[in-house]
Amino acid sequence: MRRLLSLLLLPLGLTSCDILQQVAENADLQALMPTVAFQDAVLVEAPSQAALRAYYCPRVVADPFGVPGGAKTLCQGFFGVAPALSSLKVSFDLGFLVDNPNRFPIPVAELLTGALVFPDKSKQSLGAACVQFCAPGTPGCTGQPGPGACQSSSKDIKSAADFQNAAAQFLLASGVSTALGGKPGFEMPQVTQESKVLVKARFTFGPQALLGVMEQLAYQSVDQLKAGKAVVFDVPYNLEGTVWLNVGSLGRVAAGFGPSNGTWVLPTSALLPDTK
Repeated sequence: MRRLLSLLLLPLGLTSCDILQQVAENADLQALMPTVAFQDAVLVEAPSQAALRAYYCPRVVADPFGVPGGAKTLCQGFFGVAPALSSLKVSFDLGFLVDNPNRFPIPVAELLTGALVFPDKSKQSLGAACVQFCAPGTPGCTGQPGPGACQSSSKDIKSAADFQNAAAQFLLASGVSTALGGKPGFEMPQVTQESKVLVKARFTFGPQALLGVMEQLAYQSVDQLKAGKAVVFDVPYNLEGTVWLNVGSLGRVAAGFGPSNGTWVLPTSALLPDTK
């Protein structure tokens, strides 16, 4: 076990004499099972309702009296120029509380998330993302999964194969961060010895895919748009997936989360300050 724990720590850059000494002292201890508790799904980035009205109005409102361009002129008068598609991003953070009872650190190795939006509608859409985290300092680390990533032998745990019908580029991983903050990235988050750490994983919906699904909301509100009235855009969701940890002698351990249901109400202002 001593050799196994040493190999586990090396990819994380934890090679100081103090840590290796600690590993040696606890080499004969049996590894304990950590726990992963799903906390919440929080919307952190979304276009304003004004921007969505400006985007959808000329797409769903028919030209008055059949005059070409009439709907565009009408909509611009009410809501302004339609924003660029690239500016209409919707992102959310998933929070996980990882409790490590062991006397050695454990890394979060992989994360699989499936998101079903508008689960009760005929035009529901499923997206999924598998992230494989890298050791600190790994060149070109993008979180892209390798062969065998996000797979599990347990039927009670979600694997990548369970989301094989997910739409391509519908859900994109942006990285993870811990309670200490920092910009989300793809370096392996570490849960230190005998501690609880809140890990946040950020995901972004591909704008073109999500906005296509949301267009049904705009069609349902076409009369309000024609009259220049406010329209509320709600996005009901269902989230589930799996977190994989590397836990010493226990090897690769999987913990499932969800399904978790809720509704995001797209806000009228920015949710987070610019972190660039």
